[in-house]
Amino acid sequence: MLPLPEQFDENEWFIILTTVFGFILILLLPKRYPHVISILMVLFTVTIAIIMDHLIATPPLDLYDLNDLKKYEVTDIITYLMYSPYALLCIYLFDKFDPKGKYITAYVVFWSLFALGFESLAAFFNVFKYSGWTFLNSFAFYLLATSIYIFFFTFTRDLLKSNKVKFLPHRLKKS
Repeated sequence: MLPLPEQFDENEWFIILTTVFGFILILLLPKRYPHVISILMVLFTVTIAIIMDHLIATPPLDLYDLNDLKKYEVTDIITYLMYSPYALLCIYLFDKFDPKGKYITAYVVFWSLFALGFESLAAFFNVFKYSGWTFLNSFAFYLLATSIYIFFFTFTRDLLKSNKVKFLPHRLKKS
């Protein structure tokens, strides 16, 4: 079992409050697409966060630390969820406004800057402690990640619209 924080301070409050606020915001939005897409997006966002964290925040690179300790604690797991509601908001608004052409690029840059601002705020509250990682690295990562999220969302949405994917196993379908 993961340990609790030795001291419950600003970084734990930031993680919990921004995650809860973000998911409340998402739950208040009108439904635009099937819930399965939201679930897939959360899982995808968390997966990307875990992979990146283990690639760049552990030896041999060890470019930053999470929270208070060098070892994982319960709030580190919540940290992986922290960006998910904002990724959901990004794809929700992408679906709503459906940008085309150069506006897609502007949209990706906007959300990458938003994520960078969010990360800056998280760093201010000591969620991240950098030892070689820079905000320029983060911005490049967010450009890539935002593009991948949008691609994954549109691919999944279009696949569902094409009726090539059935959600219920054959034996559960009603005749």
